[in-house]
Amino acid sequence: MTLPPRPSYICAHAWEGVFAVRFGLAYKPFNVTRPPNDDSWLHKRYQYAISPTSCGLQKCVWCEFLEKHFKFSESECWVHGHTSKVLVQGVRGACPYLLREVRIKWQPCCEPSVSCKFGMYTTADDHVAHCIEGRTRILHVGSPNVLAMAKKCIDECVGNHRACQAIMRGPAPLPRRLIDCSDPLRVRILETDGKRRGRYVALSYVWGGDQPHHPAVLPQTILDAIRVTRALGMIFLWIDSLCIIQDSEEDKHRELASMRDVYRYAYVTIDAARTARASDGFLQDCQPLNPGVTLPFIGFPPVRRKPQGASGNPEIPVGTVYLDVPRSDTMTGVEPASSGKSETGRRGWCLQESMLSTRSLVFSPETLQLRCQALTQNIGGAGHLGQSDPPRLPDVILRPRRPIERGSDEWKKIHRTWHRIVEDYSRRLLSYSEDKLLACAAIAEMFSPALGPDYLAGLWRATLLRDLLWQRDEDQLPTSNQPGQHPQKDARAPSWSWASFDGPVQFLPRSETAVAMAEVVKCSATPQDEHLPLGPIQAGGTLVLRARLIPSLPYYDNDSERIELLPLARKYRDAPRCLQLYARFDRQVELLRNSLQGVSLRGPRELWMIPLVRNTVGHPDIQGLIVERAEESTLPATLTAQQGGQMNVYRRVGFCGNYWYPARDVAVFDRVPRVEITLI
Repeated sequence: MTLPPRPSYICAHAWEGVFAVRFGLAYKPFNVTRPPNDDSWLHKRYQYAISPTSCGLQKCVWCEFLEKHFKFSESECWVHGHTSKVLVQGVRGACPYLLREVRIKWQPCCEPSVSCKFGMYTTADDHVAHCIEGRTRILHVGSPNVLAMAKKCIDECVGNHRACQAIMRGPAPLPRRLIDCSDPLRVRILETDGKRRGRYVALSYVWGGDQPHHPAVLPQTILDAIRVTRALGMIFLWIDSLCIIQDSEEDKHRELASMRDVYRYAYVTIDAARTARASDGFLQDCQPLNPGVTLPFIGFPPVRRKPQGASGNPEIPVGTVYLDVPRSDTMTGVEPASSGKSETGRRGWCLQESMLSTRSLVFSPETLQLRCQALTQNIGGAGHLGQSDPPRLPDVILRPRRPIERGSDEWKKIHRTWHRIVEDYSRRLLSYSEDKLLACAAIAEMFSPALGPDYLAGLWRATLLRDLLWQRDEDQLPTSNQPGQHPQKDARAPSWSWASFDGPVQFLPRSETAVAMAEVVKCSATPQDEHLPLGPIQAGGTLVLRARLIPSLPYYDNDSERIELLPLARKYRDAPRCLQLYARFDRQVELLRNSLQGVSLRGPRELWMIPLVRNTVGHPDIQGLIVERAEESTLPATLTAQQGGQMNVYRRVGFCGNYWYPARDVAVFDRVPRVEITLI
């Protein structure tokens, strides 16, 4: 078999090298087994040399693509046009020659390899469609044919996905109110008795302002949801703005308490992820994507039976494929193929609606997707790399409740998942900051059987010391008008809770060898509403620790936040001269830096460090909180009376820790006596 004729826009070096690899002419085919004890076999099979500035053509699409998406400093060989090595590896699917994606690795001289992954797809009628699994993304998301394809995918999920079947089998309990869409031109609110069972659709969307609460005046997003409901062969639809009486606080609290079951038992949730306002709708065509590059592709002849008497080699197809850049890669400078962002992915309320749903039909900015507990897929077969998927709830939480042994691997995985969810949630927007605990109450309720039962303003009593170790995430963008701070008035949570902080937070990786350096004496956080035990709390939540209280001094070192335990070093002669810990203050760096400009190390504020946990394996590290004394005017009346005039009440202002001091340096902490400390 010979290589097909070379297209005019590809240089001979690339066509006879990397493209011929796909055909199996230039190097060994894909099914060659790995030689024993040979780590370099893959590079030997697929490497070839290329010089982008001297490929022999004025404009080679492949060489131009490499030059565009792999940009480095002038000191490296790429910019100067010296010979570099490019590695292209095919990933096989169900068919021996079915490629799902292309991995492109550039290996500069004397440098580690740099990689970036590109989705690979083609059209359904292309000559090599039988070789390529990925298809072009659907743009006409509101067309009847596309909605019919979506219904088929949903039916496939209901009938064959075991993970989804384990969550919901058969008709589910109906919510208290539903929208009857049997006549799309005259919809009406249907009152159920709370005992009926059946199938219904739920809607997750961004209000983007006040919503009309009357069926006679409906925004476009709700009209589109009614249309999709009917296209899926369903009659009942649940929408919060219509199925909850917005003028009744009593009805709101009662319905919000059942929010978990509304989305969990919905047959499918319509996720209007592409619209920021209810008035916009979500069934309009998506904008076409700009592919990273369009390339020729050497396919393999389709497997067909030869007619009797036929002879000769089958024709070798050459088609067109597209490489789609799914995300920005800071190492290679690759820009995303589309700037579309999910609007529901930005909003705090929408997180629990997405996570609690067994399956969601997502009208994303780029295409139409079905997301369920088993997988995420683009309708129509387009490739999906899952770069924007929110975290999923563990299967064991969604299934019928069963005991989970505390401390088991399964239990630890659930606790880690909770931290990841809080991190995702903290990056989202809320129109009203007082909804911080309310908008994730349904998710907390799902975790309660495993991590509960006591839920304390976003933290669990069973893992309280570990949950206290959150910090400001400086790598994420702010999520409010005044980010990176604790609210000064009408605090929705005590300072020790992540829910008190306006801005993205992160938890440190869990250490299985960490030991506690503090003890929880008592903790209280009383819910505002008995119907929402895991929702907003009353003012005055307190935490009492028996721990070490160590005076500390804040300072900056090359724009990094730190605290210095100088008083501790002075008190004990055998302690290190200057014990320093890195710090992450809750307020924005600029605010703290301004308060310290031109000020000596003694600083304008008195701060203390409270060590909470210490790792005992390897290099010992300590993690804890930074606190300041609470002003008497901010104390609850009951707490002021209990203190009897003794101001021993503190407020959290940051997180601190170290990862580099030897054991002899941190052993001095054990010599500090423990005292009872009250945090508000």
